[in-house]
Amino acid sequence: MKVGDLVVRAYAFHTFIPGIIVDSQTQELEFDGDSSGTFKYDEVSYVVAWSDGVMTSELDSELEYLEAALGR
Repeated sequence: MKVGDLVVRAYAFHTFIPGIIVDSQTQELEFDGDSSGTFKYDEVSYVVAWSDGVMTSELDSELEYLEAALGR
């Protein structure tokens, strides 16, 4: 996903509000495993301007492309 993509919330089934990604942020996170050491990974979040006037920050797993949601 990238800035300018049209998306919907992947977890909201009672409403269908399209939005557009207006910004993205990547944060490197560390997770201390038990005996297997430390794991590092990038967490990507997106700022989305929704068509109802609300702006939120969403993880990539919380979003779905609008066209995919429409079955196109």
